[in-house]
Amino acid sequence: MKCIIYVSLLLIFALQIHCYPKDPEDHSFQDGDGHEISHEVPSITNYQKIAPNNADFATRLYKEIITNSTAENVFLSPLSISTAFALLCLGAKAETHSQIYKGLTFNLTEIKEMEIQNGFRQVIEVLNRPGNKAKVNIGNALFINESLKVLPKFLDDVKTLYAAEGFSVNFKNSTIAKDKINNYVQNKTHGKIDNALDDLDENAVMVILNYIFFQGYWKNPFHAYMTKEEDFFVNGSTTVKVNMMFQEAYFQVLRDEDLSCWVVKMPYKGKASAWFILPDEGKMNDVEKQLQKEILTKWMTSVRNRKIKLFLPKLSIHTSYDLIPLMNKLGVKDVFGPNADLSGITGGGNLWVSQATHKAALDVHETGTEAAGVAVIVTLPGSYFMPSPPPPIIRYDHPFLMFITDDQSTAMTFLGKIGNPKSKI
Repeated sequence: MKCIIYVSLLLIFALQIHCYPKDPEDHSFQDGDGHEISHEVPSITNYQKIAPNNADFATRLYKEIITNSTAENVFLSPLSISTAFALLCLGAKAETHSQIYKGLTFNLTEIKEMEIQNGFRQVIEVLNRPGNKAKVNIGNALFINESLKVLPKFLDDVKTLYAAEGFSVNFKNSTIAKDKINNYVQNKTHGKIDNALDDLDENAVMVILNYIFFQGYWKNPFHAYMTKEEDFFVNGSTTVKVNMMFQEAYFQVLRDEDLSCWVVKMPYKGKASAWFILPDEGKMNDVEKQLQKEILTKWMTSVRNRKIKLFLPKLSIHTSYDLIPLMNKLGVKDVFGPNADLSGITGGGNLWVSQATHKAALDVHETGTEAAGVAVIVTLPGSYFMPSPPPPIIRYDHPFLMFITDDQSTAMTFLGKIGNPKSKI
């Protein structure tokens, strides 16, 4: 009988901060067919190479979620999910190995596996680099049953490439094991996620998890005294009261007439930004259908500095996803059943992933974001004065999208839809 690997992908809201990592050391690991890969010292280009794939995976996964869910709010970290599955690839072989990479949108004939793995390693180093103005913690951990014999090569790879911590536990005492894992996640996410595991199968032999925590502050904070209760129009028949923040300021803005939506870039202190996409009423489905990495690139390269009157609701939401059916839709199937080949973990063919979950929490308020994510003045001679047109009013009082990017690399780390700010799920 196959043993169980329980993969738990746990996150809060994280933000990617761009800075160059320390000079990376040379690393080697085995590919899906067991061949040793050694390579020269990688550069930051490995990180840049995987950024388009992460954006592609993000939009594909988002579309699967909205297609198969009636939830009003969507919030996830594609980076957290792809990092955990890329880590799992270190122990995958044959078709299992190929399916995971394809599901993450990587074509191994176009990009080398060592470039992918070192790209994820560099992301972890970048996000965790000391001195970031935003508080960011990202990490991985393995909780391994006391009786499970894991190959030293796999343990060395996950430690070297993913800085993963390892813990020995007794899953037969599932209550104690679950409490140990939940306490670990609660500590790493500063209390934002206090019940990562609702239950834990006593037959499990390993839990793999990724966590992300972020606390950031707006470069242009809202003033609390300007926040007023206003209506948010969930749909044509449902209206809820929200605390609507307001400020009149200069932001990077785009009016996309092709997709009938506003795009507003809001920078955090540090080199990272939140992007808020407001489709015209009735246009959300049209925008979602066109959501892909090319559209994201268009928005990020087309925004221009502009004064606006911005209304944005305060948010506090939590989400939870079963990743197995979602990854199945993306072609990742064998790893979740008896055809799984995870022999790179133990050397045998007795492992498969029984469960994969993803949890997230998001808080947006006047000073910034928590979870666990310019003025131009032209003067003319006094004898000739033409008043400038009033700034446009951009009011996020109906469903909108949001995502987070690193300013220099443009890598997307988070993606979501706010359909009802008062709904906690």
